[in-house]
Amino acid sequence: MLQGLLIKKIVEIIMKQFKLDEIKKYVEEPNELDRQVKSLQKSVNKYGQYIEEMEKDIAEIKAITKKLKIFK
Repeated sequence: MLQGLLIKKIVEIIMKQFKLDEIKKYVEEPNELDRQVKSLQKSVNKYGQYIEEMEKDIAEIKAITKKLKIFK
């Protein structure tokens, strides 16, 4: 019982001394960079889908022009 209280108090002192609680908060909670990365990931996914659609359209256009023998 006494050892448990003593250990908790020592851990509190060490955390305050080395500001471990602030480091823990920084690591575990989302911060500005996390939000920016998430936003960029959404943009990359959006543009990736757009590029895939464009590639499909280009493939269709190539198939049509090949059938019509417009371009060789």
